[in-house]
Amino acid sequence: MNKLEQQIVTASVLGTNAFKKGIAPTPCRDGELMAIIKDRFCTETPNGEACTTAILKAWLRAWHLANLCNTYLV
Repeated sequence: MNKLEQQIVTASVLGTNAFKKGIAPTPCRDGELMAIIKDRFCTETPNGEACTTAILKAWLRAWHLANLCNTYLV
């Protein structure tokens, strides 16, 4: 798995974990996620890495999916 894929998968796992911890669906409240994108501008994409918006979207998608699964499976 290359770094781009790893960052997207990590963001997804962090989003799911954030839901389980009761963190609101606000990526900036997840310190582990912010560590991945620290020192970047919003539109900046370091060579070989996932763009910031893709990382944030992966986190949000996973958070909302966990929320939906929790809502309908409980």
